[in-house]
Amino acid sequence: MRKFYFLLFITSITFGQSAITPGMVHPKVKQDPTSDKSYAIYLPRDYDAQSTYPVVFVFDEKGRGDLITQQFSIGAALTSSIVIGANYELDSTIKPALKQMEELINRSYDQYAIDRDKIILAGFGDASLVTSTSAQLSNSTYGLIAVGDAFLDKKLLSKNPKLKVSILSPDEGKQFYKLRAYGTGYSLDKFIKGYHVYDGGDLPESGYLATALTDILIDEDVEKERVQQFYDTDMAFADLLYKKQKHVYAYNFVTALKTKYKKILDIDSQKELAKEIRFNKAFRAKRDRSTVITYGEGLLAEDFKYYLAEDTQKAFFDNLGWWSYQMDELDVKIDSTASSKQERKAAIRLKGFVQNSVEQQYEIVKAQNSTPEKLLFVNILRTLVSPSNQDAFIQVIGLSAREGDINASLFYLEELLKSGYTDYDNLYAIPYTTALRIGPEWNEIIKDYLGKSKYY
Repeated sequence: MRKFYFLLFITSITFGQSAITPGMVHPKVKQDPTSDKSYAIYLPRDYDAQSTYPVVFVFDEKGRGDLITQQFSIGAALTSSIVIGANYELDSTIKPALKQMEELINRSYDQYAIDRDKIILAGFGDASLVTSTSAQLSNSTYGLIAVGDAFLDKKLLSKNPKLKVSILSPDEGKQFYKLRAYGTGYSLDKFIKGYHVYDGGDLPESGYLATALTDILIDEDVEKERVQQFYDTDMAFADLLYKKQKHVYAYNFVTALKTKYKKILDIDSQKELAKEIRFNKAFRAKRDRSTVITYGEGLLAEDFKYYLAEDTQKAFFDNLGWWSYQMDELDVKIDSTASSKQERKAAIRLKGFVQNSVEQQYEIVKAQNSTPEKLLFVNILRTLVSPSNQDAFIQVIGLSAREGDINASLFYLEELLKSGYTDYDNLYAIPYTTALRIGPEWNEIIKDYLGKSKYY
């Protein structure tokens, strides 16, 4: 793997392109004259091809390089950094995804004035699993910004001991608990330079991306005057969060600045703002409410974790009613206007946690060639926690038919069609359903929803 990255950073392909104007985001630059792939780029205003600059390579699960590069531009301007964001999704498997990253980095390396000692990878959502793995394996990567998800491992981190990590966690994200564990536990303090929780489930505000960038780029070589600029920008963002009535977010953000700057600067303004927020009545009410909700949320998350392992191991079909009830309860809190914002967010986190955990359990059961009962159980559970998961319904239809439970197969066939499934040909190719497919019940259900059937 080290050899792979040695090649990655010394190999490049040069090709002509139109001029890039410093100080503004160019949303679409062709990666290769013969390819339809493109990337977005921001060059700092003081860009000089004879100098070198830190660079952030952005990879997003939805391929939104142009949007995220724009979001990074404030932090990039502050730190005089280059940002290059891929306008395409990474492959779902690790080796092809690493190859895609290699291609973008190779083609950027000789074209722009990049500081090879300040290479930063930024991953968003599922793409962060690839970027975080890559960053740990490469001695050439200086920093990692993980947004929404990450994979961190002590043994892997030891391969790149200089790596600096900043984590941005959406408080409605499906990996909230995992990122919190990374940010506050696992003895990863040596590597993690920032852990920030932000409001929402998707992209963070520009201020969070700016602070993540400075989390990584602050070191002994940065002039004190420059660090003061970083601090002032962070304080301005903390004040903005406070003025927007995001009291808990503002307090968590401003208190994190103490560790970040206390050994370098006078941080009296940080202390004053933290004190002002701490004595704010609205903040105290929200904090107290959050403490109560978080306690109950933690207990329920532990229950889900325990019962998932226990029920799957025993293929405990009798407990599926409990799972259905719990999902209904979470949905009520998510959908109800009577729920407080904090209760709703806790329910969103819990549901995302369950959905992700069940999918992981399914992959484990599938890989272990488990009994048909276990496989059927976990697939039925997939339909309960994720009613839009059409693959789960298809699996249950086939497995139920295999077990001779015709009524269950027909029931889940109708539930699949209710979800909007329209792949007519595949309905007549589901494994173990050969006898069912030629029967009247199967065809009548399909005809009711799709307007036609193959045999009746």
